[in-house]
Amino acid sequence: MRRWARIAAFLLLGIGCCGIPAAAQSPAQQNVDVVVLNVLPQPPQPVKAVRVSLSYLDNSVSITDAQEVTNTQGQALLTVSPGVSQRGDLRVQVTGATGLVIYQPADGQLHALPATVNVNLLPKGSPALLGPAQIEAMLHRSLLEVDSLQKRVSGLMQAQDQKADLGPALAEWAQAMGFPSSQVDSQVQQWAQQIQRDSAQATLQQKALAEVALKHYASAAQLFNQAADSNHDSIDAAEAEEASLEKALLDKVRGQLRQMISNSQQSASASQLNLQYHQATVSMESVEATAAAEYKKHPDDNGLHELWLQARSGEAGARWNEGTTAPASQSHALLAQSADDFGSLATDDAALGDRQAAAAAQSALAVVLTDEAERTTGDKARILLNQAAEACQKALDAETKTDRPQDWAQTQVALAGALLDEGERASSDKAGPLLTKAAEAYENALEIYTKADSPQNWAKSQFNFGLTLMEEGDRATGDEAMALFDRAIQAFQKSLEVETKADTPRDWAWTENDLGIALDEEGNRAKGDHAVALFDQAVLAYRSALEVRNKVDLPQDWARTQIYLGNALVDEGARSSGDKAMALFNQGEQAYRSALDVVTKTELPQDWALAETNLGLTLLTSGERSSGDVAAAFLDQAVQALQNALELLTKADLPHEWVAAEAGLVEANFVSSHFADCFNQAQTLTDDVLLWPSLAYYRDVMRLTCATKTGQRAEALGAMQALLAKASNVTADPLDYTGIIHFVSSAPAFATGRPSWVALFTAVQNGDGAGMTAALHQLEPLLQK
Repeated sequence: MRRWARIAAFLLLGIGCCGIPAAAQSPAQQNVDVVVLNVLPQPPQPVKAVRVSLSYLDNSVSITDAQEVTNTQGQALLTVSPGVSQRGDLRVQVTGATGLVIYQPADGQLHALPATVNVNLLPKGSPALLGPAQIEAMLHRSLLEVDSLQKRVSGLMQAQDQKADLGPALAEWAQAMGFPSSQVDSQVQQWAQQIQRDSAQATLQQKALAEVALKHYASAAQLFNQAADSNHDSIDAAEAEEASLEKALLDKVRGQLRQMISNSQQSASASQLNLQYHQATVSMESVEATAAAEYKKHPDDNGLHELWLQARSGEAGARWNEGTTAPASQSHALLAQSADDFGSLATDDAALGDRQAAAAAQSALAVVLTDEAERTTGDKARILLNQAAEACQKALDAETKTDRPQDWAQTQVALAGALLDEGERASSDKAGPLLTKAAEAYENALEIYTKADSPQNWAKSQFNFGLTLMEEGDRATGDEAMALFDRAIQAFQKSLEVETKADTPRDWAWTENDLGIALDEEGNRAKGDHAVALFDQAVLAYRSALEVRNKVDLPQDWARTQIYLGNALVDEGARSSGDKAMALFNQGEQAYRSALDVVTKTELPQDWALAETNLGLTLLTSGERSSGDVAAAFLDQAVQALQNALELLTKADLPHEWVAAEAGLVEANFVSSHFADCFNQAQTLTDDVLLWPSLAYYRDVMRLTCATKTGQRAEALGAMQALLAKASNVTADPLDYTGIIHFVSSAPAFATGRPSWVALFTAVQNGDGAGMTAALHQLEPLLQK
């Protein structure tokens, strides 16, 4: 940020080669260099050893004296206060110059006080001393001294009953100039008559002085009043001119500031393109400081106010961009400051009655709060997202679809984003309504954004609409879930009609990645060949994404897509058999291990935990399909990976991932015949963390089985009663029970009642309430032993 320093300088003015030393002065004083010359000889000769003084014209009070007499060059230095020069109507006087009097400036009169004053002298009686300029100056001073003259003759007037006039002043001046009074009076009369003859060329001041000389005092007063009125008009004109000049100067300032903002914004954009986000923020901070300073100078100027608001908005936007790319240690503060800036802008715009600008600031605030929430956890994140949604609603209160369709659509997108993020973090009972509202907001935006008119906005909205539908699908079951994922796939595919690998490679790769997720999720809910076809398409989508998301250029994105690729390969393997299945599992395992080469527990803890979770679940599946020592090795590795993940995963911050890891450990302990550990692990899946209904059946059937195998009859009976009570509501479970059923079908621990155990798990898998009830009743006698 630029900082300007004000430097106070104390200047001492000297005479240089003339040998007059400069005197120290206070900052409130002004130095005036006076040069006194006798101009009769040619060239003019300096007048040395005379004293120079300065006084006001309206009295004889001296306001300063020479610090020294003039030197051999005729120079002397006067020291006066700045107020003296501002007042004007001064008179310089020279004493000690025998036989010489001031010729120029006329009568020694100064209307301003320049840094250097040249005083020209002539011998007394020189004809030039009775020139027009000298007569005017004498009359002018004499009028200003009337009061003092009145006092001097007041006694005479009382005694002689006579009027005051300028006679004594003229006589005094005649004597000082070396002329007889009669000659001066005659010359003054001639001057006055000449002014009357040449009145068309004379000034009001000259006409008035001429009337004074002719003793036509009423006419003189009238003319002086006219002159004063003219002065007043000139003042008004000068003030108008000053206002005009100020306006012109302000127009220039506004224009330059407007250009500065534009250039700074372009500089910031260039820096961002070069990934120098902090430099972009610095550029906008600088222009905001300049705009603020200019507005502070002219607080009533609406144009400067608007430019300052524009600069503030640009600064807040640059800080937001920096915050979204900065390390975690810096991003929170940057985003929080950006949010404060946009919130302040919204308040100021609303106070000015600018609803459009206030709405735009509220929309921007919502985006920043959403981004800040994405980097936060727990209640703080939910509070930020709720604030973001509120900001969007305030914006929508000021915008209408009819009057401002583009702004309205943009705010709908911001609202949808905040609701989507809030829904992702909400509990199962609160997530549904939030996600539904988010989907509705995206659909609203897509009423304005069309492929033909707004292809980029249309593509991005389709993409985000697809994300929202996927989140809804995750929380739905049966045909509803299938329909939601199918719509999500369609939305992603529409987005890819605009986003291409050639034109927008990163966006294209991102959409391919999420298309893969939707295909994989629908595949998990499909059956038979349709499911395998969906998994195949998912694998192709991920491999397409990896063409752009490579390990060298985008290592983190590459790692995440490897995780998703592993998911699809494992899911497809789970629907396959024999060597084909194990090959897919091995590819999935390798994809997860590849991801763990990049993501670390320290730098990318969430991605690391997700990779560890999925690796653990894959190893679990591989173990379930193996036997002997190979199976035991897989299962041990699975438990280790899942326990690693749970070092970071919490049900408050990442409930989906936490539940997946906990459920994985339940199954790993189960198929390892660690039934006590299995039961204890299942107890962690309390009702408040069950994010989808089928988890309750999974938990209770595992509790029933493991409690039975460890002799915990009361717990086993309780689990059985819970399953019987909700058997009629069971639906097909997206969870894969293949490994569990394989284990139950062969493990010695289930030799007794094996058909009933297999029937129970199969019924839960298929959503067969009647089969589930029958199996439970068949197993009931086992619980009595």
